[in-house]
Amino acid sequence: MSQPANIWTESFRVRTFETDLHGCASIQTLCNYFNEAAGKHALHYGVSIEELNAKNLTWVLARLHVRVEAYPEWGDEVIVETWPSGLEGLFATREFLFLGASDDDGERPILGRGSSAWLVVDRARKRPVRITPLFTNINPPDRPRALDDDFAKIKPPPGADHESRFRVRYSDLDVNRHVNNVRYAEWAVESVPEAVLHTCRLHALELQFSAEATFGDTIVIETQRGEAGATPTFTHRLSRESDARIVAVARTRWARR
Repeated sequence: MSQPANIWTESFRVRTFETDLHGCASIQTLCNYFNEAAGKHALHYGVSIEELNAKNLTWVLARLHVRVEAYPEWGDEVIVETWPSGLEGLFATREFLFLGASDDDGERPILGRGSSAWLVVDRARKRPVRITPLFTNINPPDRPRALDDDFAKIKPPPGADHESRFRVRYSDLDVNRHVNNVRYAEWAVESVPEAVLHTCRLHALELQFSAEATFGDTIVIETQRGEAGATPTFTHRLSRESDARIVAVARTRWARR
């Protein structure tokens, strides 16, 4: 049975260079799969990056929340289902599911799920614009959100237990010439203590974007651990070293391997 047009399905096969030292797809890989599927769906609706660029507009990810129950391994098939879930003021919300290979009954297990909020930004003024006129032909499907998240503001950590620095490379940039949104997820994970990376897997990631970073910027990640427990939680402040401007705030939750 075919999917309705307002639900997009994309298949991916995990490749060796998309895995981590445990042989599983990284969180960056899963986020890239989602971005690819979302971009294809936007193209289908006539609101792709290329078509918006012709109007001097572009998509910008404002919020992302991903929860992963099981990471696929090298060679595994991953199906991404994504769909628009509505408009909230200046934001367009989009949901997604990561599905594994079919079992004997033809059912695909849910490996992970997520929700996101996007802005359309005027490239010259660098300000959000109203997006309702762009979505007159899009009707969200009658299905629940993948994650019931109201995108409440994440407060930056009041202090820092760990600090890391990353210089923005040319390869970190996207077609808008600012840092690709997946890089922020990568940096947040890289700022977690090594002992946690070896003994735990990332269970949930929340990202809140507030400013752009460009080539040559140095990004400082200040990371603070939450209450001690079996499942570590960290809050991350990502800021430009040159002016201390916060570019993103993240929260990561980890589970024992």
